[in-house]
Amino acid sequence: MDNMMLTNKKDIYAIIDVGSNTIRLSIYTFENNAAKLLLNKKTMAGLVSYIENGAMSPKGIQKACKVLNSYKNICENFTINHIAVFATASLRNITNTDEAVREITKATGLAIDVVSGKEDEKLHYHTIEIPVGADYRLTLSDGTVVYLNSASKLTFPAAFVGDERRVFLEGEGYFEVESDKQHPFRVEVNGTIVEAVGTIFNINAYPEKDGVEATLVSGKVNVENGQDRVSLIPGQQARCGMKNIEVCEVDTREYISWKNGMFIFNEMTLENIMVQMQRWYGLDVFFQNESAKSHAFKGMIDKHLSPQEVFRIIEKIANVRFEMKGNTVVIE
Repeated sequence: MDNMMLTNKKDIYAIIDVGSNTIRLSIYTFENNAAKLLLNKKTMAGLVSYIENGAMSPKGIQKACKVLNSYKNICENFTINHIAVFATASLRNITNTDEAVREITKATGLAIDVVSGKEDEKLHYHTIEIPVGADYRLTLSDGTVVYLNSASKLTFPAAFVGDERRVFLEGEGYFEVESDKQHPFRVEVNGTIVEAVGTIFNINAYPEKDGVEATLVSGKVNVENGQDRVSLIPGQQARCGMKNIEVCEVDTREYISWKNGMFIFNEMTLENIMVQMQRWYGLDVFFQNESAKSHAFKGMIDKHLSPQEVFRIIEKIANVRFEMKGNTVVIE
């Protein structure tokens, strides 16, 4: 695995994925280990239809050149540090790969990396680390949309290779997976693998969870932790421990509300609420009143309120007081 960590300087990368049917352009800005999608464009090129007797026809090469040149023109509107062009089955599984690549490179000026799909193929990985008090949305090369919560990390390839699409998560992420039955999408997190084809789900693996929670919103996923394997239907959650997986029915809104800018508490203890406050606002939390930890709350609060505003809301419905000095909050 060729792991490329993002630098703290501001970089702009363009990733072009030349697929069998679609050619996709994604432009990201990377700054302070955080990624922001600036542009995502997809063109239905249908290159597979230009393969004749196992070779890419001149018309197919011209089609690829036309789309790539249009993308190159788009990139000129940005200060691009690097343009990476990857091709999988579109140019890999033909008899005139070298000739097609030479002609496309000559016509566009773009170097093309034809990934082989072999297990030993070196992938170029990006690692995105989301700081405390932020969340981000990004689109992967296959069109899958990922939302990352505060203090989370995602490692993903610039282009997917082989028979699967695999990424690596730490913290919490919400995935809207692009459907591709031939290439299942797998998220690896703390020894657990969540597998999907085209579906929407949330994974929470923050340290306080002492395991992994996978919540299915739509579609179907398989969850495996090496010891056990289960399939989920919408509205179910898999709670993965070291030895087994428990499946239960949940209100998915409670587990994906962070993506929509809300905190939803359903009989959540103040101790657990303050873990979320600590992560989102970057606070140091101290309980002077230990009994306050067990207070349970039910409600919904806007994440974009200041911590002082959130604490005033809680004070109105519970017999607790918050004393805040700088980034330190003491609960009395």
